[in-house]
Amino acid sequence: MFIFDCECHLVPLAEDLKHFPLYKANQIALRSFLRGPGLHSTYGIAPVKTMEDWRAVTRRAPGKEPGESAASLIKKMDETGVSMACVLPESFIPMSNGARMMSTNGWLAREFSKYPDRLIGVCNVGPFTWRGVKNAIWEVEHSVKEMGFKAVKFYPVDDCAINNKDLWPFYEKLQQLEVPLFVHSGASYCIPGRSAYANPQMFEDVCEDFPDLTILAYHMGYPFNDSLNICAAKYPNLYIGTSLLPLFGHGIGRRSQEMMAEAIIWAGMDKIVWGTDFGANAFDVGFLKTLQISPEMQREYGYPSIGEQDRAKWAGLNLAKILKITPPSAG
Repeated sequence: MFIFDCECHLVPLAEDLKHFPLYKANQIALRSFLRGPGLHSTYGIAPVKTMEDWRAVTRRAPGKEPGESAASLIKKMDETGVSMACVLPESFIPMSNGARMMSTNGWLAREFSKYPDRLIGVCNVGPFTWRGVKNAIWEVEHSVKEMGFKAVKFYPVDDCAINNKDLWPFYEKLQQLEVPLFVHSGASYCIPGRSAYANPQMFEDVCEDFPDLTILAYHMGYPFNDSLNICAAKYPNLYIGTSLLPLFGHGIGRRSQEMMAEAIIWAGMDKIVWGTDFGANAFDVGFLKTLQISPEMQREYGYPSIGEQDRAKWAGLNLAKILKITPPSAG
């Protein structure tokens, strides 16, 4: 199976940011978030009961790598059978009160260029409220034309609303460049962050004014996934990314089946894209390969089953189409 992760974050070691209060607050918020729905008896197919279990299955072993890197990600991908991955930098400028980004587009470009057949660069030129839309437009054009990036990430929760009209010139530039926009949608689970800025209903304004701008909404818009499903059904240029579905859906259980089935019913299988938000983790690849809508739920609610071709589209074919990439097996 061709497996193509839409969301892998590469971040160098951030030890020098630990003294910032907002960095500390973010780490506490993230741990609380993971203790909630994440640390159930099963997450995907791997047992996850403690924070130590979580670190073991999601991150590198302590002290083994100086932060995440392309090499360490490729190793994970090889171990779990992931063919390709979109790699993104982490901005999080507000966490350090503007001191620096956690990782930059320049650093990321050097990393993904080492594995051009496996890694696809997704630049982050935000936050717009700090850097200015004019500067973001310059950098995204440079990143695409000179540095090899194939898509752009927008993280609205620490920036501004998806449908902020100040962003219209930026969206116009992306549409002109024919570059897809990947957007964090739904709740903010980091500090600082405002969930109201990422409500998927706001995609209506953007999709109507920029019908030729391809948009991939990460995280299924959770917990507003019904709104995203409806928007994706209405607009041909809006796709649903399922990164963090195992976490939001409490592993392979009824909730995950409901979320996936509702997305299929509304938007169709051609509009759904797999990803992790962390890296090529074995448990999430297992989730991808084994999630199925139970016969009981199919009978009771009319939900569809997930066929072999459906799973192939979800796993990587849909993302390859978005990015105009020919899967190796089909080359």
